[in-house]
Amino acid sequence: MTETRLFASNVCDGYFGTKRFDRGPSGERIHMLTAAALLELDYRQPSLDYHSLMKLTKILTRDNQKEMESMFRRMCFNVFAHNRDDHSKNFSWLHDEKTDTWSLSPAYDLTYSSTYYGEHTTTVDGNGRNPGTKELLAVGVQAGLKKQTCEEMIGEISSRVREMLGEWVRD
Repeated sequence: MTETRLFASNVCDGYFGTKRFDRGPSGERIHMLTAAALLELDYRQPSLDYHSLMKLTKILTRDNQKEMESMFRRMCFNVFAHNRDDHSKNFSWLHDEKTDTWSLSPAYDLTYSSTYYGEHTTTVDGNGRNPGTKELLAVGVQAGLKKQTCEEMIGEISSRVREMLGEWVRD
């Protein structure tokens, strides 16, 4: 995530602010594409699987291992933190004009959410209702990540979510 801050207010409890990641140091726009735009999807309709997001990341970033692992971690976080509002407009890639490369944008719109139908908007290996380790591993390994690396990331993220959000998120 990008830098965040709470702003005091005299009219309410305050305002949440986050630094824009689609602007450069001088305020110039950084070209950004969402999965919804790239795949011409209606983000309001469940129509995406993390297999597709891993494939998009692989293609756009030219198989950059760090970016692939970032997308895998994001998927794991969304599963373990119960963020089921993981629709196609909540995944973006940024273009660096100087190097002509794409990278996964910082994470955004992360929230505990059941959605109106109780499933992930983006399925995990076809499972939207209750994906777990089996499905996470299937997505990671099929995308070309090493099984052991995926298992380590799954364990780390699951543990951190329980540690940090355990009071709100139940298995």
